[in-house]
Amino acid sequence: MKQTGLENLTSMLIKNSLRVSPQVRFTSPPNESVKAPLRLKYLVIAIALLSLQGINAFDAVAQEKSPAVKMNNSPNNNSNTSVQTYTLPRLVDAANPNAKDLIQLFQDAAQNDPIYNAAKYAYTAGKESYWQAFSVLLPQITGSYSTQSSDIRYDPNLNNIANRKDYVFSNSGWTLSLTQPLFNWSYYEKYKQGDLLTGVAEANFAQAQQDLIVRVSQAYFDALTAQDTLDLYLNKKGLINEQLQQAKRNFEVGTATIVDTNEAQSRYDLVIAQEIAAQSDLLVKKSALEQIIGQPVDTILPLSKQAKVESLRQERTVKYLDDSKGKLATNDIIEALHLSTGNTIEDWVRQTEEVNYNVIVGRLNSEIAKSNYRSVQGTRLPIVSLQASTGYNNSLGNATSSLPNTYYANQIGLQVSVPIFTGGLISSNARQTAALYDQSIATLDLLKKSNAVATKQAYLGFTNGIAQIKAYEAAEKSALTSLQSNRTGYNVGVRINIDVLNAQDQLITTQSSLYKARYDAIMNGIKLKSLSAVLTDEDVIAVNKLLH
Repeated sequence: MKQTGLENLTSMLIKNSLRVSPQVRFTSPPNESVKAPLRLKYLVIAIALLSLQGINAFDAVAQEKSPAVKMNNSPNNNSNTSVQTYTLPRLVDAANPNAKDLIQLFQDAAQNDPIYNAAKYAYTAGKESYWQAFSVLLPQITGSYSTQSSDIRYDPNLNNIANRKDYVFSNSGWTLSLTQPLFNWSYYEKYKQGDLLTGVAEANFAQAQQDLIVRVSQAYFDALTAQDTLDLYLNKKGLINEQLQQAKRNFEVGTATIVDTNEAQSRYDLVIAQEIAAQSDLLVKKSALEQIIGQPVDTILPLSKQAKVESLRQERTVKYLDDSKGKLATNDIIEALHLSTGNTIEDWVRQTEEVNYNVIVGRLNSEIAKSNYRSVQGTRLPIVSLQASTGYNNSLGNATSSLPNTYYANQIGLQVSVPIFTGGLISSNARQTAALYDQSIATLDLLKKSNAVATKQAYLGFTNGIAQIKAYEAAEKSALTSLQSNRTGYNVGVRINIDVLNAQDQLITTQSSLYKARYDAIMNGIKLKSLSAVLTDEDVIAVNKLLH
């Protein structure tokens, strides 16, 4: 029965193909002009037979594995009717008056971002290290007061108590003591470490400010990318659906085979899956943005399609750490830098290796490790302290006398202590701190190299990204022209359905790459400034001008 149906369908296809076969002209000799149309007809018939046999074989395998699933190869059947898609509210909407821009989101994040708030509190706590270390160099004054009352009574039943009397007496007094370190090398090193730890707190907080701008910008443009991707897939679905309906109409009137319909249907089913994945990705990116700013986000502004990303180039000038901004507590470590004011990649790499905040933290940590080593070595030296005290004592009798006794006492002197033998503790601590210092030097070198690589990537990503944007803009125009040409060719019969579908894919892929190239170029510029410790609120304002 199936064989009879296949033969009937084959016969129908032969008739239709003979009836609608295009007139193709050849420049071959006259005796071959008749053979060429027949070869073309036979080729069309063979393709149709192979496609029908492949579909029947797939149908048989599917029915064998899952009898409950029924497949219909009719072009009028929509295979994705069971797939339910939903429409998300637009996250990116330039027409919404309540849409937030990058500056508004950055201000919200500065108030609500837990990472930034943790860094802010750590900075507040870190500033106290200086005063804690400074306190050990100041005089240590302590005061004490005591009072005591005694009541002594003897047992009359005991022997030899004739000369013993009961006594009631009291004592009271106060003492004020002062200790002033005159020479203690460990205390001096602790004071320097407190200064260095304050510098670490300042540099960490400055880096947290840079990171906040980067994280908010990255989350913002990730959300824009996700919305653009979803819009492109929705546009692609519309284009493919239009092509699918046209293929069905052509099949019904006999001007095309079922192959065109099946190809369009497979592309349509695929874009449905891509749309669902894009919706999920948009929800994830939106949640990531909301996590940073600490409140729900309804809509945000898109990047202007006419945005000139290269306009950010004029903001990319090398800056310096000077006395008015970015000055840390340890100016002896961060000296005045005489960097080239050019914008070459070498200038940016040197800027990063010298003033990147993570590098500064590494340099300060190495100084702290060196100070720890010197502090341990200083424990071998004498400790000299000035000690003074004054006091008052009032005694109203005692166990031997009932006469009062009142006096003042003042003392002053020097105390010198020298460690003689500590069981090898000092030597062990010295070896340990020396190894930790070497570790800090290695860590600092790693930070410089890793930041240099990141700076090169950001620099090349920005400069090459500008060129990529221009190339993708030209490619978008070419892809659109190619799609229009393939559609026209399909309508007149010189192009097949797969050519139109491929042209649609090429256009969507090019547009997706163009949008992403714009966002990546902006982010690479922001990261470049962050690595060089020159990213400020002014850069956020400059990027925000590209939105609309």
